[in-house]
Amino acid sequence: MQALNPEVQVTTLAERLAGSRLAEVVAAHDLVLDCSDNFATRHAVNRAAVAAKVPLVSGAAVRFAGQLAVFDARHEDSPCYHCLFPEEGEAGDGPCATFGVLAPLVGVIGSLQAVEALKLLIGLPSPLGQLTLYDALTAQFRHVRVPRDPACPVCGSQH
Repeated sequence: MQALNPEVQVTTLAERLAGSRLAEVVAAHDLVLDCSDNFATRHAVNRAAVAAKVPLVSGAAVRFAGQLAVFDARHEDSPCYHCLFPEEGEAGDGPCATFGVLAPLVGVIGSLQAVEALKLLIGLPSPLGQLTLYDALTAQFRHVRVPRDPACPVCGSQH
């Protein structure tokens, strides 16, 4: 990457980030892409991104379904990941090995994340408050509006 664009900084971290170290790393960056495969990590990254007011581009894939959402705490009306998937909910999760995932689907969602990340970095608007769902079986996209929850314990008015 640096050979193509010497102004790009690439930092690799060979550690599992959590707690204050996660918050420190997120706050030091312009953007976070969440490509994790479990809710605990997604919620931890979301809390750090909201606290640091760093935009978060979240992507996920399981079986034949993919999803993409952009959250940006710099905008008062933007929801956060917790608004969409509360930690207290009934959503179960497990490793991809358990549920399976169509391998090319990960590339589709990753490409969509890259588009949204680049848009944010160059100052173009991104679809805040929208969950994009992709069904690989039918090759159809669907968009669902996600409102900000004023009582959200992560990004709500009391925080």
